[in-house]
Amino acid sequence: MEFNHLKFQTLVIIFATFLPTPLFCSDNCNFPAIFNFGDSNSDTGGLSAAFGQAPPPNGETFFHAPAGRFSDGRLLIDFIAEKLELPYLSAFLDSIGSNFSHGANFATAGSTIRPQNTTISQSGYSPISLDIQRVQFSDFVTRSQIIRKKEEGFFRNLLPDEDVFSRALYTFDIGQNDLTAGYKLNLSTHQVKAYVPRVLEQFSDVIQKLYGEGGRSFWIHNTGPVGCLPYIMDRFLVTTAQIDKYGCSIPYNDVSEYFNLRLNETVSELRKKLPMAAYYIRRCLFSQIFPHRPSKETRI
Repeated sequence: MEFNHLKFQTLVIIFATFLPTPLFCSDNCNFPAIFNFGDSNSDTGGLSAAFGQAPPPNGETFFHAPAGRFSDGRLLIDFIAEKLELPYLSAFLDSIGSNFSHGANFATAGSTIRPQNTTISQSGYSPISLDIQRVQFSDFVTRSQIIRKKEEGFFRNLLPDEDVFSRALYTFDIGQNDLTAGYKLNLSTHQVKAYVPRVLEQFSDVIQKLYGEGGRSFWIHNTGPVGCLPYIMDRFLVTTAQIDKYGCSIPYNDVSEYFNLRLNETVSELRKKLPMAAYYIRRCLFSQIFPHRPSKETRI
C-alpha cells in the first residue's frame, strides 16, 4: 500500500502440496529461510533504509521504538517467521546489523507490481517495484554464494547456503498500490479494472523467474478491500448509494474482488507452466472482514 496508510488484510495462500495445512506448517515442515517480496504490509525496514526511518508511533507497541515497519507492532510476515521458528527478516537494503542466513526481505513500503512513472515524493509510491525486487533477489543469490566461497567465519555465516534457496518459502504481499495508483491518475474503476490483467501478467512473470532460480514454495496474499481504506473514502468521490452497510465503497471493493479473482486464475495458469510445483490455494475474498461472504477454497 501507499507507505503512510494501513490496509485491511485478507489472504490468498498458495503452498506446494507437501504442506500439511493451508495456513501454517506442522512440526515436520521445515523451511530454512523466507524470501519476502511486497509493499508496506510486509516491509521490515527496506524503505526506512533507503529514505529514512519510519517515525513514531510506528513500532511503539511491540518493538517500543521505530523498527522499519509502517505499523505500531509486528506485521504478518513477522508472525510467519515466528511460526516457522525463524528470526525476523532483515531488509535487503538495510546494511546495519542484518543477518540473511535465514532469508531476506525485499519489500518496500509503497511498492507496486507494475513500475510507476512517478517519484516517491510526487506520489508516495516506491521506485522499487516487484521486478526490481526480483532483480535484487537474483543479485543476492549470486553475490551471497561468491562471498560464501571466498570468506570464512563471521561474514560467511550471515548468508544462506546454496541449497537454502530451493527449500525456502517465498512470500508475496503486493498489488493494492497498483489499484490505488490508477485512482490517483483520475482513472475510473472500469479503467483500473481493465489494466489488472496486465499487472498480473507481470506478477506471473516474476513468479516464473523465481521458479527458474529454484523457488518451489510460494505464499501469496491477495489484495484487501481497497474501498474500505480511509484515504480512498476521503480523497475520491463516493456517493451515498455506493456505500455498503460497512461504510465501504462498493465500486472500489468490486475492483479488489476482480483483482483477487484474476489472481486466482493467474495461479491456475502458473500451475500448468511450472510442472515441478504443485499448489494448494485458499481464496478468502474478504471473508475475514465481511463474514456474510462465503470463503472459497480451490485445489488446482
